[in-house]
Amino acid sequence: MSRRAAGLVLGAALLLLAGGLAWWWFEGRGRRLGGVLAPAMGPVGPQATFAADLYFPADDSLRIERRNLTATDDPKDRIKKIVQALLAGPTAAGLARPLPPGVELGAVALTADGTAYLDLRWAEHEEPPPGGSDAEMQTVYSLVDTVVANVPQIQRVALLWNGTQRETFSGHLDTSQPLVPDRKLH
Repeated sequence: MSRRAAGLVLGAALLLLAGGLAWWWFEGRGRRLGGVLAPAMGPVGPQATFAADLYFPADDSLRIERRNLTATDDPKDRIKKIVQALLAGPTAAGLARPLPPGVELGAVALTADGTAYLDLRWAEHEEPPPGGSDAEMQTVYSLVDTVVANVPQIQRVALLWNGTQRETFSGHLDTSQPLVPDRKLH
């Protein structure tokens, strides 16, 4: 093989290697969340309107407010739209927000076993809002029950606060593991 041919083969191999590394870097960067792959950057597929039952705190229980939301069929996109609507607050009287204004949904990740990881973020607040045991149960299960009720692929929800899964949100309820819905609050 001539030097020129060897140089072309080596150059092509290096170009393929550089392309593969660039793809790996840009695809994998920022897509890990507690050992679980986070979503791609945007929804894929056509948008459709669907009815969602949002569970809002009310007195000592959770009550449903039905909303029509728009999302793709992708479970991550649906979860994102559902949780954003929940965090925006209720429209009906007698219902309350599960979390204060300013709390936003960061990444959403799903596992093959039906667990959704929700990263709740609140700028300049390292800790979730304080509250008693009833308020903490309503906050946590407002999110868990809403997601599981509206996304058939999900059986449990793990809550993260500013990227970290905490033992508890306000000192009363164990949130160190994914949670299943609690129908006693309805």
